[in-house]
Amino acid sequence: MTEPEWKQLEILIAKIQQELAPEATVSHNVKLMGRQSETLRQIDVLVHQRIGQYEMRIIIDCKDYATPVDVNGVGEFLAVVNDVGAQKGAMVCPKGFTEAAKVFAKNAQIDLYSPVDTDPHKWQVKATAPMLCDFRGVKISFGISASAPVPFTMPYNYFSELVVYNEKDNALGTPEEVALKRWGAGELPTEPGEHDDIPNFAEAVTRVDNGYGMRIPVELTISLSVYQELYFGQLPILKIRGLKDEHTGLVIANAFTTGNLNPEEVQKTWLRLESGQTPPLPPLLTAQGLYCWSVE
Repeated sequence: MTEPEWKQLEILIAKIQQELAPEATVSHNVKLMGRQSETLRQIDVLVHQRIGQYEMRIIIDCKDYATPVDVNGVGEFLAVVNDVGAQKGAMVCPKGFTEAAKVFAKNAQIDLYSPVDTDPHKWQVKATAPMLCDFRGVKISFGISASAPVPFTMPYNYFSELVVYNEKDNALGTPEEVALKRWGAGELPTEPGEHDDIPNFAEAVTRVDNGYGMRIPVELTISLSVYQELYFGQLPILKIRGLKDEHTGLVIANAFTTGNLNPEEVQKTWLRLESGQTPPLPPLLTAQGLYCWSVE
């Protein structure tokens, strides 16, 4: 037999609260004796936990209303919190709360939430996370200097053709392929701006052919001009289960799973931020990536 919808909301909130507080005992649809009314009061969700010598009880009221809960609804629940002697009270309504209800609840220290759950049910939500993509690109110039007292002939495209060797005459690659590999691996400076006279190779001694069959020591450097592109958008969240705090707008959850980030889609559809422009919303996530080249 299917539970009525208001019961299903209780069950959902109990599951969410259990995930948020795995060490607590979470029950739904329980009765507590009122201290002032001296009668049993129905509690939608009860969170119980023993902390040292203290018994902590938190009660949660679930309202599956078609409209936001008003100030009278919060007032009625506050009376229940006081009657059963709970240390904390919270209300959950998928439709939210009126502004007067929020003010009253905040002053009464009643937490207000709405469910956030991507699983299929009546209160399913489509969630996204505001995200900032910080792409870094680079222009690279190459430098070479030699002081050996011998002739030296340099090929026209030396940075892509000249093979560099270490002092043991092991080939290290060309200046271009080594620089591009180091950039792609994040080994070079990525802060926007100019970065001059950086050693291209990690080896202390590098040698190249002087054009006459002799390998001579040279100093190989690179200079970087790093530029930045910022994009702001909403990254889809495929799975999340938690509670949205109606006082702050923040979502409380233990974990969430996002969809894939497609850099090409980001460039085509997300908002490109100009220099100094702030995002429309504070980003929850920031991803930094490098424009890279394949080295064949």
